[in-house]
Amino acid sequence: MNFGPVAGIDVSKRFSDMCILSPDNKIFAQEKIYHDETSINRANTLLQKAEQSFSSKPIIVMESTSHYHLILFQFFSEHGYDVIVVNPLQSSSMKDFSIRKRKTDRVDAFKLAMMYRTKTLRPSQVPQTAMRALRQLCRERVEFLNDVSSYKNRLTAFLDQAFPGYDKVFSDLGGITSCAVLVHFPTPAILLAAEESELVEVIAAASKSGHGFAKKKAELLISAAQQAQTLGIHSCADETLIVCTIQMLRTLSESVIQIEKAIDNLLAQMKEIRNNVSLLQSIPGIGSHSAALLLGEIGDFTLFKKPKQLAAYFGLDPSERQSGTFRGTKNKISKRGSPY
Repeated sequence: MNFGPVAGIDVSKRFSDMCILSPDNKIFAQEKIYHDETSINRANTLLQKAEQSFSSKPIIVMESTSHYHLILFQFFSEHGYDVIVVNPLQSSSMKDFSIRKRKTDRVDAFKLAMMYRTKTLRPSQVPQTAMRALRQLCRERVEFLNDVSSYKNRLTAFLDQAFPGYDKVFSDLGGITSCAVLVHFPTPAILLAAEESELVEVIAAASKSGHGFAKKKAELLISAAQQAQTLGIHSCADETLIVCTIQMLRTLSESVIQIEKAIDNLLAQMKEIRNNVSLLQSIPGIGSHSAALLLGEIGDFTLFKKPKQLAAYFGLDPSERQSGTFRGTKNKISKRGSPY
C-alpha cells in the first residue's frame, strides 16, 4: 500500500519531540522542538523536506496534552498540514505494542506515528477559534466561581470565631451589603465603637433600601456584636484577615461579571450556534451561561452520530468488568469526560 509520510509529535510543557516516518515506516528525521519561533520553523523545514522527498505532505499526529499542544496545532494547521489530535488515554493504551520496555519522548513520538499507520487512532476534535474562546471563558468562569465559594467558606470560618451570630443577620455573608458592613466594621469591637447612625448609613447605601430596613439591620448587628464580645474567639489578626478576604471576594466577583459579559458578547457574534443555545435553554434549570458551557465542551454536535457517543464524551457511559465467566453487575460510570 502506498503510504505518505507521517510525523508523530510527543508534546510536553517546554519542548516536544517529533519523529517523521517515511512511507515504508523508516525514520526520516527526528527533531526536538522548543516552543519558540526558530525551533518550530526548523521543524517545519524538516516537514517540507519530507514532502519534497516523498511527493506528499506529511500527516501530523499529536496527543491532546493540556493546552501545550495548541500552539503547535495552530502553527502547523495554518501552514496547510493535516493535524490529528488524539486522546492521550487512547494513545497510551496503544503505545505498548512492543515487548521491550522503552519509554522516552522520542520513542513516544515514533509510536504515535506508527499508531496512525495502524488506523486505530480516533481523532479528538479541536474546536475552532471562536468555540475555543467560548470554552476557555466558560471554564475560567467555573474556576472563578469555585474561588468565590472557597473565599466565602474562609469568611464564614473567620466570622464563626470572631463574630458569632453575624450570619443570623446576613445569611449571604459574601453579599454586597454584608461585605460593605464588614469592610467598615470587621470586628465586634470596631462595630460597637462606631455610631449607630454611621452603621445605618453604610447599610442603607449598600442595600439601596429604606432607612427603616437599615436601622433594623443595624440594631440586630449591634445586638450580635455585644454577644460576640463575650462568646467570640478574638485575635489581633481578625480585622486584617476579614478585610483581605472581602477584598478578594469583591475582585473575584467583578472578574466573574467581566467574564460573563465576554461570554454574552461572543455568543451574540456566533450566529451559527444561537439555535443550539435556545434549544439548551429550553431545558429547565439551564440558563445562557450553562448553555454556553455545554456548547463549549461539546463543540460540533454533528460529530456525534449516536446518543451513546455523546454520553461517553461526557464520561457518563457505564464502565464494564468482565473476565471469563465473571461479569460485574455493580459498574460505575467511566467519568472520563470533561470535568466541567
